Amino acid sequence: MPIFRSTTTPSCLLGSIFRSWTCLAGLALVLVALPTYAVQAQQAEAELVSFSREDKQDALRQIPFAQLRPQDQNRVSEVVKDPSIFRRLPVQVIDCDPEIYAFLVSYPEVVVNIWEIMGITSVQVQRLGPTSFHANDGAGTVSNVDIIYADGETNIFFAEGYYEGPLAPKRILANCVLVLQSGYTKAAQGESFVSNRLDVYVKFESRGADFLARTLHPLIGKTADYNFAETSSFIGKISKNAEDNVNGMQNLVTRLQKVDPTVRKQFGDVVTRVYQRKVVAERGIQQRFAESQDDEPLPLAAAPVKEPALLPEQPEEVALRPIETTVPQAVAEDDAAISLGSIPRKRFAELRR
Repeated sequence: MPIFRSTTTPSCLLGSIFRSWTCLAGLALVLVALPTYAVQAQQAEAELVSFSREDKQDALRQIPFAQLRPQDQNRVSEVVKDPSIFRRLPVQVIDCDPEIYAFLVSYPEVVVNIWEIMGITSVQVQRLGPTSFHANDGAGTVSNVDIIYADGETNIFFAEGYYEGPLAPKRILANCVLVLQSGYTKAAQGESFVSNRLDVYVKFESRGADFLARTLHPLIGKTADYNFAETSSFIGKISKNAEDNVNGMQNLVTRLQKVDPTVRKQFGDVVTRVYQRKVVAERGIQQRFAESQDDEPLPLAAAPVKEPALLPEQPEEVALRPIETTVPQAVAEDDAAISLGSIPRKRFAELRR
């Protein structure tokens, strides 16, 4: 059952606008812009999402205001101090190489171009400068996005734009601030995992849109949660393909014709390094197995194969042990049924006689 229906009621109108703004926000992070699927949220899912006052205060503390440029401090403060919508999206953990993750976050046009090749999006992204780009979702939302802060673990994006289309009587303006927190972990076997959490602040200029957004934000954010999870998973799949199918990924790189040639080459180099790290990690594991001492426990697949013990030279001297008579007859019959299948009762009785 869709959350929003294609009607012209005010609530559904705001839902459509917010979906577009969610798409805009994800473009900054490469964390949405997938097709907007209808999502029927369950109670368990709702508990993963936070928009409480306490979490909002914690999210504000994560913003390094002192390290922002003065002009960025002002425009970020205008949005986050009293947003129409604040939403802390659920944490996502993906199996992903950290370098390719950081690259795709900084260059969302790469992922969008891949989606275009797959035929699953109408979003257009145009790079304007090293830290800015223009986005159009193809459904009436147009915006400019700036990457105003990045230190490897925290990325802050500021987006400003508008919606203009058949669902709104006039152009609706809004600004958006996104704070992406990322963490990196390496497992014992060499796998890399990336965890990310997204805090979203949206402020509508229209009082009517602002009022409806504050009222309905627990519902209209479900699409954002879904797209955030799906796109995070997609980035993990790109990383996995770079490890397991480097030739196929390099062929895909050559097809990214809507990406600047310099960025396209950089992406190809990143893919190559991801594959090389996977090969080195696998060789390291094999070497550790080879250098392990005999008295150290080894995984079953790596345990050395030993020669079978020789039979005694005089097998006739080996006494045969009689069958134990203490085993109940019912248990013996069950064992026979397990290993050999069912035995007809009549024949079994004749053999015993």
